Amino acid sequence: MPDHEIFELEGLTLQCGLTLRPAHIAYKTYGKLNAARDNVIVTPTFYGGQHAENEALMAAWPALDPKKYFIVVPNMLGNGLSSSPGNTPAPFDRAGFPRVTVYDKVIPPDNAFIDAALRELLAG
Repeated sequence: MPDHEIFELEGLTLQCGLTLRPAHIAYKTYGKLNAARDNVIVTPTFYGGQHAENEALMAAWPALDPKKYFIVVPNMLGNGLSSSPGNTPAPFDRAGFPRVTVYDKVIPPDNAFIDAALRELLAG
């Protein structure tokens, strides 16, 4: 059973101008959202990593304390959990997966996630 959630996107426009349809961002949350809803930290995975590796940062770095903060970790494109060559339908599967840049892997997914998924999380 997966230890993460999936946020579906209608499409994600990449830096090259191509729109990946459909697309999804895998994410995991840690800690609890406080009543004021002002304790959110969003920290993406590192290049090639998955959210589980960020747990080591939370254990070692007091600034990412899930007892104090609601931490949201979106996974980068191509890491096997978010949209990747092996889990994207044709025509963008496997070798058809578009070239993605570091910009594509960090900025648009996080912005899309923040704009939509985080609103849902914070509204609940």
